[in-house]
Amino acid sequence: MASGKYGAISGSVARMRMMETITEHMAGVRTPAYKKGTVTFEAKLGEAASGMITQASNQSRITNEEIDFTIGDLEYTGSPLDLAINGEGFFQIQKEDGSFGYARKGNFRVTPEGLLVNSYGNAVLSSEGDEIFLPHSEVNILVDGSIWDGQTPLGTIGLFRFDDLQALERNGNEIFVPKEGVEPVAHPEPQIIQRNLEASNVDMMKTMSMMTANLRAYESLQKALKIYSDMDSKAAEIGTL
Repeated sequence: MASGKYGAISGSVARMRMMETITEHMAGVRTPAYKKGTVTFEAKLGEAASGMITQASNQSRITNEEIDFTIGDLEYTGSPLDLAINGEGFFQIQKEDGSFGYARKGNFRVTPEGLLVNSYGNAVLSSEGDEIFLPHSEVNILVDGSIWDGQTPLGTIGLFRFDDLQALERNGNEIFVPKEGVEPVAHPEPQIIQRNLEASNVDMMKTMSMMTANLRAYESLQKALKIYSDMDSKAAEIGTL
């Protein structure tokens, strides 16, 4: 019975973690370029098959999150510093510690000093890795990322890509960082769409359905746990007779 109880407990914990993931998805549904995470359940039969122990323990757990980089729809905003990436690629962002992060979210602004920054105040970098300074926000940004004030060029917004997107990890503020030893390359054919933002790739209806199914599974596991506890109590009573 203990094996069944442990299985129910581990399943409940996994379902609680799944609910946390679903809650994060729902919170990010209106966040530009938000990328949902995908998690799967892994059933584990404890080492009985190898002969190392005499009793199996069935447990379930959630595997590590994999980020779903499916591209969201483009939505027109009309703001000249709202930029969407049409296709693959990432903007290069300078973090507070001076290191680089990479983002799909492109709702930028200009500071009083003229520095182009993201919504968290981090500098958006050029294709050469330099900060970008603009005289005002009413500039034209072409598909290749080049910035123009009338006939005057002001620089080019950098766009980078990774061969393996699963080499990227979340770093907060909708920024991703590559694993150690992984370096991006300049995008050979950038497509940046001005006055647009990429929408979240979270499907609200599917997420709600997933939440309902997860809650039902959690309730079933709680009932199973109660049954196992009752059975243990009965067995203990019989043992005292």
